[in-house]
Amino acid sequence: MTFSYKTRILASAITMVIVLVLIIAALFFPPIQRNIKVMDMLFVIDITQSMNVQDVEINNEQVSRLEWAKDFTRNTLLALPCGSHAGLAVFSESRSLILINPIEVCQNYHDLSQMLAKIDGPMAWEQSSEVSKAVYIVIKQAQLITPEPTIIFISDGHESPPLHKSLYPKFTGKIGEINGVLLGVGGDDLLAIPKRDADGEPIGVWGINEVLHQDVYISSRGDFKEINARKAKTEHLSSQKKTQLQELANRVGFDYISSPKNPKELVTVIEQISNTRDQQINYNLSPWLASIALLLLILVYLPKIREHSK
Repeated sequence: MTFSYKTRILASAITMVIVLVLIIAALFFPPIQRNIKVMDMLFVIDITQSMNVQDVEINNEQVSRLEWAKDFTRNTLLALPCGSHAGLAVFSESRSLILINPIEVCQNYHDLSQMLAKIDGPMAWEQSSEVSKAVYIVIKQAQLITPEPTIIFISDGHESPPLHKSLYPKFTGKIGEINGVLLGVGGDDLLAIPKRDADGEPIGVWGINEVLHQDVYISSRGDFKEINARKAKTEHLSSQKKTQLQELANRVGFDYISSPKNPKELVTVIEQISNTRDQQINYNLSPWLASIALLLLILVYLPKIREHSK
């Protein structure tokens, strides 16, 4: 279908008037106030040495559990609706260290991603990994933050030194008083744990005689000596401890997700368990108005560019 020269000129003139109106509106149209449901969360990333095991993938490339945890956290931040608040923490020994209290994810995404990039194994202050105690402690820390965030604790669940089931620390808090997700990372096969020095440089792997294979408090008990003697020594190797993570999640009233494929899977769970709150935001229409104006300009001038190029 072709149009006359006069019709095309008239259509172009009308389009340019609309573009001018849209540009003026983009410059001077005031933001619209609206209420949205927002969530507050705290991501806690395990930085102990078992997280250096490379048994997970990013874009079909084998990477360490720690790199996967950082990348998955970054993608989850992108999947969260604007207005949500997220903080970052790291876990080593039996404690969690909060690096950033929850802040709005869209306006502060650069700061959050920069902090994520700096998280690494050398930040660990101890070589031990007491996952249960760390979860209990971060629950107490979350209660000191207003509003209380949902905890996303990312770990392979590897306890070092190992704990016997009868000696797991008791949870003294109230189950479900803080919402949370234990997010398991790592494969099912036992693999050697890379060993690093204080500067994070690789120095081989942990050997069978360099780690404890039995709980120090129960190994000397006579009724466990025979069982301990028959038990395979595998604590120098690591896999995702799914059973331990599920049991820990049950003790504190958290959800447990093992190696999610997509951040939306985690976001869906967070939306279901989080205590959402109403927040008023100023919604700026300028980017949308400017984009429509640009599209109209392209529709007007693209045919002319094609005619001149022939």
